[in-house]
Amino acid sequence: MARFPLAIKVSNLLVYVFLLGANLYSGLGPDNDDSPYRENHPTYISPAPFVFGVWGIIHFLLGGFVIYQWFGPQELILDGINWHFVGITLLNTLWLVLWQTDYLILAWITILITASQVSFVYRILKQNREGGANLNELIWIHAPFSLYHAWIFVIVVISTFAAFAPDKKDDESPSVLIKILVVIGLLVLESTAIGYIEKFKGDIAGAVVIAWSLYGIAVEQSDPVIHWVALVLAILTSIHIFVPIVKKIRNRSSDETAPLLG
Repeated sequence: MARFPLAIKVSNLLVYVFLLGANLYSGLGPDNDDSPYRENHPTYISPAPFVFGVWGIIHFLLGGFVIYQWFGPQELILDGINWHFVGITLLNTLWLVLWQTDYLILAWITILITASQVSFVYRILKQNREGGANLNELIWIHAPFSLYHAWIFVIVVISTFAAFAPDKKDDESPSVLIKILVVIGLLVLESTAIGYIEKFKGDIAGAVVIAWSLYGIAVEQSDPVIHWVALVLAILTSIHIFVPIVKKIRNRSSDETAPLLG
């Protein structure tokens, strides 16, 4: 068991409140014109502002996590997640500050480090889930980090374009090079969503976040190439999301009919 278990739990609660407050201030505060949720540093792959509403779901589930940690599987929370949630939330808040103060290269580096930390926790939870998990564990531990993992990946893509590509200008069309890079970025997003379903054994939550983001990009971007590629990939991802659901239904039907056929 991890050392200082009480300190870990209290710290998780404090940093959660800190991150929640930072996001609320960024979106609703007096300086929200610099907020990433208000189309600051627009790029040709930025989604519509409504896409950032996924933060509300993530915060709700993470709020459940910081409560459930007091009652849930202590080995998974204390030895698995350990202090990583503290590091993730502090790094995520630092990214928000750097973004709003226009240090985009530093923001990009910070979000990459954040993504690596989230990925580490995500892998631990996936390994644990293979051994079985009850409904509360799925909702309050696995679900928030699955959504968080996918959402941080979307932020990484947006931050990469914000740091290294020119800002979007409504009265100008993107260059051919930018269009190619955006299409590559969209394909990376779509392939990642498929990976959630195929590689991670039906992780629908992560795939839904990316599909939602692709729809948001299609809504936000008026360039025909970017708009239609994003929309087509969003639809393909949405269709693919139903594959594991159909498989589960078929498997249950097979199990129910097997004794009769035998």
